[in-house]
Amino acid sequence: MTSQSQPNIYEKIGGALKSIRLERDLTLKEVEKMTDINIATISQIERGVKNYSLGWIIHYANTLGFNPEEVFIRAFQEDFQNKQLDRLFERFEEYLPEIKKNNDNT
Repeated sequence: MTSQSQPNIYEKIGGALKSIRLERDLTLKEVEKMTDINIATISQIERGVKNYSLGWIIHYANTLGFNPEEVFIRAFQEDFQNKQLDRLFERFEEYLPEIKKNNDNT
């Protein structure tokens, strides 16, 4: 279970789908006509309250004319960056006491 302050996976992906739709200046009604998916379902997915499949994301992306990969890049960009920073800190962790000691002496 995720906390109220941190979005879950569905919320992150839904937010990415919504931002892509808005960048394309598409309304929910226009997307409904293009995809044959009703407005309520699209809205629930964009808010992260309805589950969906990878196949649905691919269909949605293909219909709207963008690479499905873009959804995941947007949704998890911050997570990827944080993971990379964690790896860097782990890699240089053995040097941290020495760096702190040198900074304390200056």
